[in-house]
Amino acid sequence: MRKLSIAVLTIFFLLPVFSNAQPQRDGKWWKKLDQNAKIYFVAGFWNGVTWGDDVLADALSNLEKNNVINGDIANAVMKKWTSYTNIGSTTVGDIVGRIDNLYSDIQNETINISDAMTLVVLNIQGLSMSDQIMQQLLQSFRAK
Repeated sequence: MRKLSIAVLTIFFLLPVFSNAQPQRDGKWWKKLDQNAKIYFVAGFWNGVTWGDDVLADALSNLEKNNVINGDIANAVMKKWTSYTNIGSTTVGDIVGRIDNLYSDIQNETINISDAMTLVVLNIQGLSMSDQIMQQLLQSFRAK
């Protein structure tokens, strides 16, 4: 019983430490970052996105080589996938500016950074912040 009590007390005291270890990555978090940290974050995020593109391309290539899928299907899947991540020649600095702009509206501060990136990419791809779909996404991301 004594060991159980010690274990419970240890967890009780350590829980706040672990729960605060990873901050909520939303607009409030973003606004606390300096410009360099924002650039590094976005560069790392997009490095992950392009790495994901490469992993998918490799996986599709292997499936095609092993006759699991044909080349037309592999190409269609890859084309669809990259349509979601296509930002053209947009720079990291431009993305940082767009995220700053999104979070400048206090209503958007609760949107997590991943969802903010979705909104920014859709905006880069031509969806205006005033479009009905964008407004619906904003509302759903704010409500999360």
